[in-house]
Amino acid sequence: MTRNFSDKAYEALRDRIINGGLRPSAPLDIHRIASEFEMSITPVRDAIKRLEADGLVEVIPRSGTFVRHFTIQDLIRGYELVEALDGMAGYLLAERVAAGDVDGRELEGLLTPLVDRMEENLERDQARIWAELDGQFHQVIFDMSENTLIASSYYSVRDQMKSVLSFISPIYVDRANSVREHRLIIAAIAAGDSEKARKLCQDHRNLVRQILKKLLLQM
Repeated sequence: MTRNFSDKAYEALRDRIINGGLRPSAPLDIHRIASEFEMSITPVRDAIKRLEADGLVEVIPRSGTFVRHFTIQDLIRGYELVEALDGMAGYLLAERVAAGDVDGRELEGLLTPLVDRMEENLERDQARIWAELDGQFHQVIFDMSENTLIASSYYSVRDQMKSVLSFISPIYVDRANSVREHRLIIAAIAAGDSEKARKLCQDHRNLVRQILKKLLLQM
């Protein structure tokens, strides 16, 4: 039962952090959270430990527990990792297509509708929907690459990066161009062209990293 409460607290707090309900540097009061969730402090404490392990929460001695504040430099390093992981996932999936383990047309059938919906949600006020579809697109590639180590590493850093896209995407990212890049990625993977898929996936992520580097120079 305690584990169920811990999972509930973990999922609720994680969702708030990732989606901006709890802002960077916001304090986390265990007693207040336990009261809100109508549970004891033990499962809340367990949930916060898991969030700390995820890199979403930091405990500062003699100060308290806070939502982690990511600097621009932190985010650049995160995207360096995402860029490498994404490139390899695209390479591996295209390799599976070339080997006949994955049907290229079936893969197109999974990915193209997501990109079509992204194209339908390009306006600034639709940025959250667009970002969710973008996440689903890349999740398909990572899941089908069949490398659980690469996928789990990506999901871990992805949660930390989600808060980045919430403020970068609406303002700085050319989402129409991103849609075009997604279509090129689909074509390369479906054709089984591993090297092209790797380059396209890496270049796609590199654009956000370059945006972050420009922001860092402006600070």
